[in-house]
Amino acid sequence: MHKPEKLKELGKKLLLFDVYGGLLTEKQQQALALTYNDDYSLGEIAALLHISRQAVFDSIRRSEELLQSYEVKLGLIARNRREQQLIERLKLAEQNADWLEVAAVRQALSQELYD
Repeated sequence: MHKPEKLKELGKKLLLFDVYGGLLTEKQQQALALTYNDDYSLGEIAALLHISRQAVFDSIRRSEELLQSYEVKLGLIARNRREQQLIERLKLAEQNADWLEVAAVRQALSQELYD
C-alpha cells in the first residue's frame, strides 16, 4: 500500500475509533489509543498492558473489526457525511438564489434528520 493510501486508511480507522471507541472495552480502547495516537509498537503496548504481543495484535484486529461492524449497523459516519453534503448543497443553492433547490435540499435534509 502506498503512503497516501495508508494515511487514508489510518484516517478511516481514527474516525471509527473517535465515533465508536466508547463502545469498546477499556483494554481495547487503550490498545487502539496507543497504536493510533501514540504510534506505539506491539511490543511496547504489550509491556504496558502486561499481555503478549500476539494478544495485542489480536485485540487490535478484533477491535478494528468491531468498530467497522458498528458503522455497518449504526451508520453514524455515513449519515453525518450525507448531512454535511446536504448542508453544502443548501449553502450553494442559497448563494445562487436557487429557491427551488433550497426547498428541495431543505426537504431532503429534514428527511435525513428525522428518519
